[in-house]
Amino acid sequence: MEARGQGVGAALLKRLIEVSEGDGYWTLQAHIIAANDASLALHRKCGFREVGVRERYGHLDDIWHDVVLLERRSERTGGAGLPVKSCG
Repeated sequence: MEARGQGVGAALLKRLIEVSEGDGYWTLQAHIIAANDASLALHRKCGFREVGVRERYGHLDDIWHDVVLLERRSERTGGAGLPVKSCG
C-alpha cells in the first residue's frame, strides 16, 4: 500500500507494453474486477479500452464479482488498427 499513487503501476504497465511490442505482440488483454476503479483508470490511461463485461466471473473473498475485459492493440506491431494512447 505504500507504493499507491507513486507511479509504480504505471511504470510497470508501460514497461510491459514496451517489452510486448518489442517481442511483436499486437494485443494485450486485462481482466479487472469492475469495482477496482484505480486499476481500470490506470489501464485506460495506458491505452486499454473496454471490450466487455463478464458478469459474476471473478471470485474474491467469497463474493462473485463482475469482471471488465480490456484490451490494448499496438500500432507499432499491428498496423493502424484501433487508436491507442501512450502511458505518457
